[in-house]
Amino acid sequence: MNNTILNSYSGIKTHQFGLDSISNNIANVNTPGYRENIPEFKSLLSQHIDSINSNTVSSDNNFGVSASSNAISTKNGNYKPSDGEFDVAYSGKGWFVVGKNQNGSMTIAEDGYEANQQNYFTRDGSFNRDADGYIVNASGYYLYGVDLGKIQGQTFNNTSTQEEDLKALGGNKLQPLKIPQDLNYQPTKTTKLDIALNLNPNKTPAALQDFLFEDSGDFNQENLDNLDLGALFNFQKEPLDAKINNDMRITITQNGETKEITLKYGNDGASNNQFRTFKDLKDLLKEKTGLDFDISRDDKNIPTKPISFEIKNPSSEPMQLTLGGKFIDKLGLNTAKLEMNPNDKQVTHPIYIGAFTSNSEVFDEKGEKFILQTKYFLQNTGTKDENQKWITKSAIYDKNGENMISKNQTISTIEFDQDNKPISKPIELDFKDSKISYSFGGTKDRVSSNFNYQDSGITKTDTDGKQAGKLTDLKIDENGIITLYFDNGASAPMGRIGIAAFINDQGLRKAGGNMFEISQGISNQGEAKTLSGNPILGWDENNQSQLKFGKVLYKYLETSNTDVTSALTNLILMQRGYSMSAKAFGTGDDLIKEAINLKK
Repeated sequence: MNNTILNSYSGIKTHQFGLDSISNNIANVNTPGYRENIPEFKSLLSQHIDSINSNTVSSDNNFGVSASSNAISTKNGNYKPSDGEFDVAYSGKGWFVVGKNQNGSMTIAEDGYEANQQNYFTRDGSFNRDADGYIVNASGYYLYGVDLGKIQGQTFNNTSTQEEDLKALGGNKLQPLKIPQDLNYQPTKTTKLDIALNLNPNKTPAALQDFLFEDSGDFNQENLDNLDLGALFNFQKEPLDAKINNDMRITITQNGETKEITLKYGNDGASNNQFRTFKDLKDLLKEKTGLDFDISRDDKNIPTKPISFEIKNPSSEPMQLTLGGKFIDKLGLNTAKLEMNPNDKQVTHPIYIGAFTSNSEVFDEKGEKFILQTKYFLQNTGTKDENQKWITKSAIYDKNGENMISKNQTISTIEFDQDNKPISKPIELDFKDSKISYSFGGTKDRVSSNFNYQDSGITKTDTDGKQAGKLTDLKIDENGIITLYFDNGASAPMGRIGIAAFINDQGLRKAGGNMFEISQGISNQGEAKTLSGNPILGWDENNQSQLKFGKVLYKYLETSNTDVTSALTNLILMQRGYSMSAKAFGTGDDLIKEAINLKK
């Protein structure tokens, strides 16, 4: 009879424990990142009845029940969008790391951890910025993570390379993260500039004199002689398209004799009446017709601007000249029975050349802006055996791109093979007592191209120089890496949110404020041990940028992982168990009363 009362009493107490645990889960159903508790029971005592004769049916008895654990549910909650600037959620195995000390640190190694203050672990990602710029939770505890050390006071100094940042982001020392509201980007001098661009040979022509005259004013006869006539445009800025408009027909009547000849643009040489470059055509016309072909010049034989082509009768006798064919028509030199006296000329309109001009910003140590300008001129359109070739002229100008501050232009080339792959070498430009390493062949993740279906233009820029700027925005990617954005166009990581996981989450102890802490206990062998196991860093050192147990969701919050339907069902079951234990307690009490009444 006493056992009935004792068993039922333990049932009342244990079910009360279950009711308390489940009702607490329901109370925290709207607490961000709350971890549901799962009450678990076990029998309290047992009695084994020995018998001389073996019995196949058990005769053991259990006495009472008690709570065995209040386990932590480690399943993910739901995720809802949030507008908080620093609100984050975590999906997967692991916890955010927070701490009381703004000067503290926590180092997590494979064989243990070291901390100079108490650290806590939470799934509540509702963080804010305090008055000092530190990222804190609602209790004022600091969010710990990897700090790249780029923020000094109110200044952001981004002098490290991408490779150096990537390596540092794989570090194992966690510190409080700080991002001041009024953060200034420290200007950095440009020492390296890589651009990827597309050069369309059929767009953006420039006046031919821009190519043939140097910045010193000297005329470059070699560039003219080697100029592929297929690279030219007529006065209407239409490409000559010499591979299609390739023929020119010349008829000369002089001294009663008529001579007809047909020349073609091609690669088979003068023996086949074909020309490709300016010099080819000049020599071929002289040899076959006696006509002079040249650019327009003044009385002192100095080329004039704008540059035009001219055909001249150099003989001492008059002639009648007819020029025709698609190449001549496109060039604007067509004539029909034109009477030409000695030294008379037939002159085209101004000639243009395939070109493009790129302008890239560069900065000195004070953040003052300058323009690095490169002019690209198409010299050779390319064949199946020759690369397409562009001549480049690069120099640094003032911020308006008007006055050149370089001593002279730097001449180089960029070529494209038959697969449209660029061939070029980096060049160096003098810039305020230092040099800029400059490449227009491409960046790390994009190469330059010569597609004729895409407009000419810069497609990607990589540079280490930036002017001063103000913080405008930040983003946190799925690996917890925090990237800051400034109004000068610069963006760079400042660190990452710390994530720690445990072998046994059940060994963590609740610390209030929706946080957990590492706890110590005694093993079955009587030795002190960390019940949860040592914390495990959320990323691998060999793959620094990737989280290995889950991912961070920026501008989301994780809800409580309490299943309300299941919780209400279990609450009813606990209440029924409590009621039945109370009924059994009353029955035991009645039995005792009956036993007492036996004496009467």
